[in-house]
Amino acid sequence: MDEDITDIMKIVVALFITFMLVFGALFLYSGMNKPLTVVESGSMQHSDNESKIGVIDTGDIVVMVKPDKKKITSYVEGYHNGYNKFGDYGDVIIYYRDQGNPVIHRAILWLDWDPISERWSAPSLKYFDNGRWKDDNGINKDYNDLKGTLIIEGLGWKGYTASINLDSLEKHSGYLTSGDNNYYFDQDKGISTSGLIDHSHIKAIAGIEIPWFGCIKLYLNDKNISKIPDNSLPCLIVAIIDVIFFFLMIMTITNCYYIWKKERNKG
Repeated sequence: MDEDITDIMKIVVALFITFMLVFGALFLYSGMNKPLTVVESGSMQHSDNESKIGVIDTGDIVVMVKPDKKKITSYVEGYHNGYNKFGDYGDVIIYYRDQGNPVIHRAILWLDWDPISERWSAPSLKYFDNGRWKDDNGINKDYNDLKGTLIIEGLGWKGYTASINLDSLEKHSGYLTSGDNNYYFDQDKGISTSGLIDHSHIKAIAGIEIPWFGCIKLYLNDKNISKIPDNSLPCLIVAIIDVIFFFLMIMTITNCYYIWKKERNKG
């Protein structure tokens, strides 16, 4: 009986070690004490009713990366160099706002404000000169002296057009941001209460998507359930079964190893 209890304890210890190794790896990758966040909004979805692996959907868990561990690539920069993350160009960032939960949206364009010359500029637009941006100067005139309303066309998987009145922005440098499922800049609709997202507002960079498992939290809290894509629940059930099977497999292999070792010692 004592031997059986010992074997069970060994299996429990093996599972605990596996669990700790996974979270240790997440911590090293993330650089944050709390590396996981649950997506509660559908603003990053590429479909209103279908969850897709590789895209951030309602009910997904995102592994966050500490901002100083990675250089942020904007959508405009990604369009030029081919960098793609979560189904579109550029990085997705998690940023703070004055009220409400942090927002997880894509960094579209870094705008520079020069207080001496009192000019807006966006050097990365140099590589986006295919007729897809314009301001009050006209089409692709001078990215070092932007004026009036900045308009960028053909953004994202929807190919939407977004605009921002530069005169309405607080005078500091930062990112224009947008949700993949939206048609506008956050700064144009008051989603970002601090205007442009500078480095002091960035909580993290989105690193890895863990699909569906955040739905458990949303169901338990009865929050935004209607926004969860239709196929997320069946996918979650299959994923949970897979996880249980994985741990049962580890337990079986561990148990077989200890039985083999015990028989070998007897021999």
